[in-house]
Amino acid sequence: MSKNILLFVEFFKIALFTIGGGLAMIPLIEDIFVRKHNMLTKEDMLDMISLTQTIPGLIAVNSAVFVGNKLAGWKGSLSAAVGVVFPSILIIILIAKFFPLQDITNPHILAAFNCVRAAVLGMFIVLAVRLGKNILKRWIDFVLFVLLFCLLLTGVSPVWIVIVACVAGGVYETWLKRKYFEGPKT
Repeated sequence: MSKNILLFVEFFKIALFTIGGGLAMIPLIEDIFVRKHNMLTKEDMLDMISLTQTIPGLIAVNSAVFVGNKLAGWKGSLSAAVGVVFPSILIIILIAKFFPLQDITNPHILAAFNCVRAAVLGMFIVLAVRLGKNILKRWIDFVLFVLLFCLLLTGVSPVWIVIVACVAGGVYETWLKRKYFEGPKT
């Protein structure tokens, strides 16, 4: 099977069976392309996550384009993007056709949605643990994570948390470079 077909099929399956959006797809993308096919590294996944969070667009499509380009160039990007978008189009058409006919106060439908929410939360927790293992390697990373997580719990805006993290990381890296590359001052 060519890489383009593999990309289309795998992203089609991921998009068809993932509930919770692009972030919920990341553990599946990692499982398929890092563990199953050994086509990407964990560092590639971290790069993908960083890039898809910083550029505009849908996380699922940005992830598919990143992986496709990494594995098979622009044709791979196109194959993966079409594969990740196509199931959504089909599902939206089916929902538009049949969902308005359902009673949304039905306890069975509400229970199903609650179960889906719990499953999505579980996928996010798995993603956070996997990422944490790869990101929190130095003591400063762990300290910043704990401090900034506590700030987030107190209701501080995430914008300020990102700004503080950038400044703290920049100061720490500058200090490290000075400490190890300039040597002690005499």
